[in-house]
Amino acid sequence: MKTKLIFILTFISIINCKAQFSEAYYNRGKEKASQQNHSAAIAEFTKAIELKPDYADAYCARGISKDILFKFGEAIADYNKAIELMPGNSPAYYNRGLSKLHIHDYTGAIEDFTKVLKIIPDFYEAYFNRALAKDNLKDYQGAITDYTNVLKIKPDNAEAYINRATAKGNLSDRNGSIEDFDNAIRVDSNNPDTYFKIGLAKNGLQNFKGAVVAYTKAIMINPAIADFYINRAIAFQNLRDHKAAIADYSKGLEIHSDIADVYYNRATAKEELADYEGAIADYTKAIEINTDYVEAYFYRGRLRLRLKDYTGTVADFNKVIAINPKSAESYLQRGIARIKAGDKDGGCSDLNMAGKLGLVKAYDISKSLCK
Repeated sequence: MKTKLIFILTFISIINCKAQFSEAYYNRGKEKASQQNHSAAIAEFTKAIELKPDYADAYCARGISKDILFKFGEAIADYNKAIELMPGNSPAYYNRGLSKLHIHDYTGAIEDFTKVLKIIPDFYEAYFNRALAKDNLKDYQGAITDYTNVLKIKPDNAEAYINRATAKGNLSDRNGSIEDFDNAIRVDSNNPDTYFKIGLAKNGLQNFKGAVVAYTKAIMINPAIADFYINRAIAFQNLRDHKAAIADYSKGLEIHSDIADVYYNRATAKEELADYEGAIADYTKAIEINTDYVEAYFYRGRLRLRLKDYTGTVADFNKVIAINPKSAESYLQRGIARIKAGDKDGGCSDLNMAGKLGLVKAYDISKSLCK
């Protein structure tokens, strides 16, 4: 009898010991996560789960760290397990909803945020993120309802006003949209990010003049942010004010000099002003930063053909075709350059390939150049 009792006591001690170690690993994981060391945090949470396979909080915490590392599929699997172990686990539903937003599963995200709101009816972040999902599904009226619920709980949320303004604009409610943009400024008038977000929203509504005004206000408050200049440049370009766009792209690059897309955009603006050498220089810079920037190779190649740099043209379209073998226009451009450079057979072969890929005009050009 004593032996049996000792065994039972020992068994209970082992269970308690495992639970204590599991909690220790979990706490270490939370500490690593707070230090933004999410790979190490995942390792600690995994050890906690190995010792206690029904540790719902550890699955949820590991999912959050995986989410931050863009491992959305793995994160969702962890949230699924946390919910299986604890069906009323609102953090798991909420974070799974965020993961689904990231992978564009908007319907699934809405379902998760709705479950959260049944458990915590005044959780404004769940309303806000459900509204984002509805926005992406073009359910603008549904999004407006959710943003309104956010503002009932959090009346000073400028971003909710901005997003509701955008949704109203998408429903052609111009007066309601203007009112909400004004409300955003009213509650957060000294924050340059408020004006920046208004600029993004107005740009999305194709109100480019309004976007320029908003970005300009953001720049006046904080002139040291590259994104403010870059996005104002995009608005200027949409207004076909290419000189102003170039000036803003240049200012943005003074602050942040390694953004390939900005060099590419500035190149397109220079091309519109017939500054072909300047455009080529910017396309080249974009390619130096991103060696697989297919659009930059394409447009640089096209400009080189225009300037009779046939060797450079062929080299650029070689690269485009290597990345995208079905680019009919690239075969056409390379074919013309080859013929101009004296490689008639190679050029005519390219023109024929462009035709086979569906570019009918290539056959007409071939008739002219390949006699």
